[in-house]
Amino acid sequence: MKEEEVKEKIRRAISRSPYQWRTTRGISIDSGVPTEMVEAILETGEGFLRSRRPNARGEQLYTTREKYLSSSSLSQRLLSAITNKVGG
Repeated sequence: MKEEEVKEKIRRAISRSPYQWRTTRGISIDSGVPTEMVEAILETGEGFLRSRRPNARGEQLYTTREKYLSSSSLSQRLLSAITNKVGG
């Protein structure tokens, strides 16, 4: 499978989710892409964001730039920019 196809599967899994932020495990299950490959794509691929805070289990959380912009209020985005809570 080509890298662009894998990225698209990951983007679709995130965009179809009712949750704004997803774990690599959840993305892997929804996309059918192995967790290790999901992690590599999310860390190096453009257009993906990593939360500065992990979930309650200590797992990193990810989203797409599009999902973040569409599901966050302007005040949330400004606060995140000011406090630098979103990586990318």
